[in-house]
Amino acid sequence: MAGMRWGTSRSAEGDGGSEAYGQMLKVQDTVAICNSRLSQMAALGALGAGRGWVEDRVDTLREGRDAILDALSPLGETVGGSGAMYVMARLPGGTDDRDFASRLIERHGVAVIPGSFCGLPGWIRVCYSNLPPDLCKIAAGRLKGGIVELIADKTET
Repeated sequence: MAGMRWGTSRSAEGDGGSEAYGQMLKVQDTVAICNSRLSQMAALGALGAGRGWVEDRVDTLREGRDAILDALSPLGETVGGSGAMYVMARLPGGTDDRDFASRLIERHGVAVIPGSFCGLPGWIRVCYSNLPPDLCKIAAGRLKGGIVELIADKTET
């Protein structure tokens, strides 16, 4: 669950002699003291569910990722999808990412995040973690339709 962090920190400076190590200790102290009850219960549940649950979830995410990567393939350049729950894709030169994101919603019923919201203008961010594989494949088909339409429009001009 994004935003429900739980875990530890590591530093190569384990002797405690560096500035970074001291700053990490401050952060870790706050994290350990301030974990929300919800994240603690979620962590307990995850630890109890075991490796099988994780493997099933990874398989589900892999299906969604593969469908999205296929949909983005006409664009060529993508980043992410390996250890993440989203993929970034570069739009054809001169494409306004905000306009394209709006166009996808209005014409194709699928939402993406404009890359400019993430510091990458001219790109889009596509998350695939919140849908089961069958719905993700439907969304990927809509996304691909919007991309093909964009490329056709760029080719005509």
